[in-house]
Amino acid sequence: MLTFFLASAGASAAYLTVSEIFPMETRALAIAFFYAIGTGLGGIVGPLLFGQLTDSGDRDAVAVGFGIAAAVMAVGGIAELLFGVKAEQTPLEDIAKPLTAEDDS
Repeated sequence: MLTFFLASAGASAAYLTVSEIFPMETRALAIAFFYAIGTGLGGIVGPLLFGQLTDSGDRDAVAVGFGIAAAVMAVGGIAELLFGVKAEQTPLEDIAKPLTAEDDS
């Protein structure tokens, strides 16, 4: 239960981060692109991996599967810490300049 709780929070954070770092004109496309990739990979790898693990009848193998999922989420969190954009209390236009914005000069 804890694994699913943390994974849900991680997925939500990734969704919000992607929506903030792209210009407003491409934000929806970026969200759709990353969502499709994540859902596609998870939809293919998840059932194959956990199907094999549960079919084995070994509870330890299923625990290893959850460990793999937790490690993937941890790597995502570390990537966010290293490469993430600080966006707290900042207007979205200051984070990612809109493509249609004109220079003041």
